[in-house]
Amino acid sequence: MGTVKSMQLSRSAVWEVSRAVQDVRDIVLAHYDREHIALRRYLLFLGMDLDSTREIVQESFLKLHEHLLANGNRSNLRAWVYRVAHNLARNAQTASYSKRTELVPDLTALGEAAASLASAEDELLARERLVRVRQAMTHLSTAQRECLVLRSQGLKYREIAEVLSLSVSTVAENIQRGLGRVKELL
Repeated sequence: MGTVKSMQLSRSAVWEVSRAVQDVRDIVLAHYDREHIALRRYLLFLGMDLDSTREIVQESFLKLHEHLLANGNRSNLRAWVYRVAHNLARNAQTASYSKRTELVPDLTALGEAAASLASAEDELLARERLVRVRQAMTHLSTAQRECLVLRSQGLKYREIAEVLSLSVSTVAENIQRGLGRVKELL
């Protein structure tokens, strides 16, 4: 009788562990679906090539999975993933002494289709605007550029501060100064 009861307890424990793993998997997949394109875009802004961005995004979400399985802090997983990706990108750049690629790459490289409904004139104006923005962004400090790019990805100041290991006030100052400088240059 004792053996049957212990088998029932172990089945129950196995089921609970299985359910917890499934919950973690669901959380990771939901975050991946929401963030992987924006995260790839951010890594491209940091100067990573397309293949490296794919690897870093994959590794970041793998680390998120491991973090959650180890009962890590779940309070701000979006910022956590960006921070991991940021660190992985910096480590890869340091290890390979890679040079920055163009600041704002062609986003169609990410598989995003360009709007085909725009007229040729609209497309030309959009390209010219993009060139001016690229040019202006090169005149910003690294911190200002990174803060602006993360903000453009929809991260809040608090999340940007976590990603870049800065204070919220420093993030706000970098964004304000960066926007001011871009406006001057445009």
